[in-house]
Amino acid sequence: MFANFDYSTFPVVLVDLSGTINNDIQFTHFTENWLKLYIQKQDFIFVFDTTNVSNVPIKYSFRMVEFIKEIKKQEYHYLQKSIILIHNSFVKEMLNLILNLQSPVAPVYLVNNEDEINLIINNGDISNIICINP
Repeated sequence: MFANFDYSTFPVVLVDLSGTINNDIQFTHFTENWLKLYIQKQDFIFVFDTTNVSNVPIKYSFRMVEFIKEIKKQEYHYLQKSIILIHNSFVKEMLNLILNLQSPVAPVYLVNNEDEINLIINNGDISNIICINP
């Protein structure tokens, strides 16, 4: 499966993204798991690990743009921030495309290592970390 959700550290939700999206079912699995968190009506933080992502078909970038547009229509945004661990230029370019077409639901932090993830989660000094605001 492309996206594996780990809720064991809730309200921090770890999402391991691996490989590529092979079909629409895998994309729907990703979005449905995101929406399940909204049903709980509790604030949460996403930590996306993209270390093992391969080339994802570009059509899913456009589908993600549409998904974010729909999420933004919600009255309240339970997603408080997203932290994305990026290790390759393909993922960074895909993310840039998505965020250039649609602003995020909540602040998005782009990080290179787990120390930066911990700083953000623990409200440490994040002045040197890239943040994209809604």
